[in-house]
Amino acid sequence: MMLLVDIGNSSIKWATLELGALSSQQRIWYQNANFEEMLEKAWGQLESVEGIWVSNVAGPQKAEILAHWIKDHFGRVPTFVKTSHAEGGIKNGYQNPEQLGVDRWLALIGAYALKKDKLCVVDCGTAITLDVLSANGQHLGGLIIPGVATMHKALKNNTYALDFPVNKMLPFHEKQPLLAHDTQTGIALGTSYAVIGFVEYVINTFENQGDKLKICLTGGGTSTLEPFLQRGSYQYIPDLVLQGLVVLVNQSL
Repeated sequence: MMLLVDIGNSSIKWATLELGALSSQQRIWYQNANFEEMLEKAWGQLESVEGIWVSNVAGPQKAEILAHWIKDHFGRVPTFVKTSHAEGGIKNGYQNPEQLGVDRWLALIGAYALKKDKLCVVDCGTAITLDVLSANGQHLGGLIIPGVATMHKALKNNTYALDFPVNKMLPFHEKQPLLAHDTQTGIALGTSYAVIGFVEYVINTFENQGDKLKICLTGGGTSTLEPFLQRGSYQYIPDLVLQGLVVLVNQSL
């Protein structure tokens, strides 16, 4: 059994790979929590782990804690994946390949393995990233903006009158008005529209050039944005980074 791990800026996600089958993705939000205690809660009951493959964008300190915990509990040394020039059938579009975050790289590998087509991969997390792949696996480049919760926090931290609970998100309903009649709703709708406008602008530009992209969504913030998407051609794949790790594990066997 392989343990596949995706350490993001706000949460840790994981699944196990056994006999070619990937289990359902599990998640724990770790901000303001003891990281070692969280690892014990997540994996303390696992046995017979043959290997651990990790995507980490949370920095070297978390990587070191994870490596020590895995060595103590499983007697293994984890494989920390790095972004490369080409892998899994795709080619990196960055001039300096390692500047592309490993989570974005793996999401692209996972998306291309599932759908060998022209793709727009949008990861909605602490930051929202958008990357485009050609049908032959060439990474055409990407964009980054703050995530919805990050925008909320920026307003909260940089204004006096807009202090409100950041985690109190707006529930969407079909009769939601276009414009808000209170401050909290105005911020919630405004930040959602900003993200949707960002995605739609890129998709529309490609379509105007004759390129129709399939949209793959992933990340913990997707549920906030899904109701506002006007296109029916998108698919939500919550474990896209882990799907990319599956490709690399299979290549290594």
